[in-house]
Amino acid sequence: MPVEEEDTRKVQTAVAGSPGADHPVYLPMDAAAYDRFIREHPTRTFYCGTLLGGCGKKLSARKYRDKKCHFAHVVAGRCRRVFTNEASADHLYMGRALAAWIKKQKFKNVQVRYKQRGQSPREIVDITYTRDGSSLTHLMRVQLARRSKTEWEHTDTELNKQWAGLQWLFGPDSMLANWQMDRQGYAIRIQCRPSGVTRVVEVGVQFPDAPVEWVSLAECRMTVHGIQPPALEFTPPGLVRRDDRPSDHDLVQPPSSAPHHAQDTRQLPSERSGSVLATAPSALIRQPRPSDAPKHETPQHGNRESPARPAQVPNDALRAPAPSLEQLCEADDSRATERMVSLLDHLDRVGDDLHLDQLHAVLREITACQEAMWRPLGSPLARRAAAWRAHAEAIADRPTFREICALADRVRWALGIAAARTARPFTWMELGERLDTRLPTLHPDDKVSVLVEVDRGTCSDRPLLSALLAARGNRVHPLYGQVLDHLDRPFPAPEEAQTSWEADFQEQRRLRGGKEKEYRVMVL
Repeated sequence: MPVEEEDTRKVQTAVAGSPGADHPVYLPMDAAAYDRFIREHPTRTFYCGTLLGGCGKKLSARKYRDKKCHFAHVVAGRCRRVFTNEASADHLYMGRALAAWIKKQKFKNVQVRYKQRGQSPREIVDITYTRDGSSLTHLMRVQLARRSKTEWEHTDTELNKQWAGLQWLFGPDSMLANWQMDRQGYAIRIQCRPSGVTRVVEVGVQFPDAPVEWVSLAECRMTVHGIQPPALEFTPPGLVRRDDRPSDHDLVQPPSSAPHHAQDTRQLPSERSGSVLATAPSALIRQPRPSDAPKHETPQHGNRESPARPAQVPNDALRAPAPSLEQLCEADDSRATERMVSLLDHLDRVGDDLHLDQLHAVLREITACQEAMWRPLGSPLARRAAAWRAHAEAIADRPTFREICALADRVRWALGIAAARTARPFTWMELGERLDTRLPTLHPDDKVSVLVEVDRGTCSDRPLLSALLAARGNRVHPLYGQVLDHLDRPFPAPEEAQTSWEADFQEQRRLRGGKEKEYRVMVL
């Protein structure tokens, strides 16, 4: 029996059952968790799933103690799967978890679809369902890939015409949640996080003035308007933000109804003048007066003839002891520290996925907590806060998505003219000299984003306009493969990349060569 050729590329996610299945499996990198993983999958039948963008071939789980555990291909060919990390199957985790949860909420005809025509299976997840007793079909769309605002709004209009109801959920990389938030006041977000030998789905609500608080699906409800996280409340017109602010009645309760340490002292740190410090205890605590006590006892034994005696209440029982100024300061610092720890933990979990304006909003709240403290902040917390501020400053110069689209429009125009007037490709440095000096200094991820937007509307049977950009020496640019992958184009093997790119470049020149006389350079 011939020995099968092994491909040792590291893969962390696969599917179980069959090559086209949507049952994702996640192999933890730690050897200690490998045995538990195998116990949960005794058949050890894993595939490089087609819904993962894979080849459909069989995978084997490898256990290592000196390096990370991973899946390896057992094939005689080559796999062109690009995304192999732990998040590469998140769309399958989300689809299966949402479908099972909607069924549990007693909705009918629940179906999941991952791959739409002309799109990668990792871009969107659609879940359709009907309400009990109704034939109308509703759609829940999980948007995972980036789209321009115009594309998204057009899609939203078309989907609302097709379905009885539509609800959007936005993944970490979709870049569309801000526009939804501007339109309806909030946006529902979805993400996956590792938990043992699997990945769990979490849902959060993004508001303009607060960081996203993530909860599990089990904490949400399914309504006629779609998924309802705890941060939203149900109303007949639709889901709205839940108002958790205390009412005026709650703010004037007497101190006898709660322990003394629960008194509200939030105003104290912002008023540090001597007069406030002198009057803080008496101003913050409502003192009951002897006149507030009942003046008569209820007659007993049915004796209506005898007058009731005045109640004998000790004076000490009528006056609650006021907390000291030291206690008030400690309570303030404790609340501020607790809030800071919560915010920093939140940044450690999802800070890298936040937009810059969201990150600045969290950092402003951390600064407010720090300034409200009476005593200096502890060194560990101060260092964590300073690290996140430095990170925000480092990414402040990265372009926004709107700026990416604006740069893409200019690059598209320049490359379209250049294809008819030059026999060689451009470099990023030359584009910077002609269009914008920022272009050569962009982060590689931002360069990919610009080129993806340049070719977003390029027909699938034509080469990419991005093929007119190259590295020095007329070599294929290292980012060209990433652009092909983002646009769901075939990705050549490394040894074939140069030949494939040269063919795309020549074809792009041939298609645009006939338009050379349509352009005229005018010097004003």
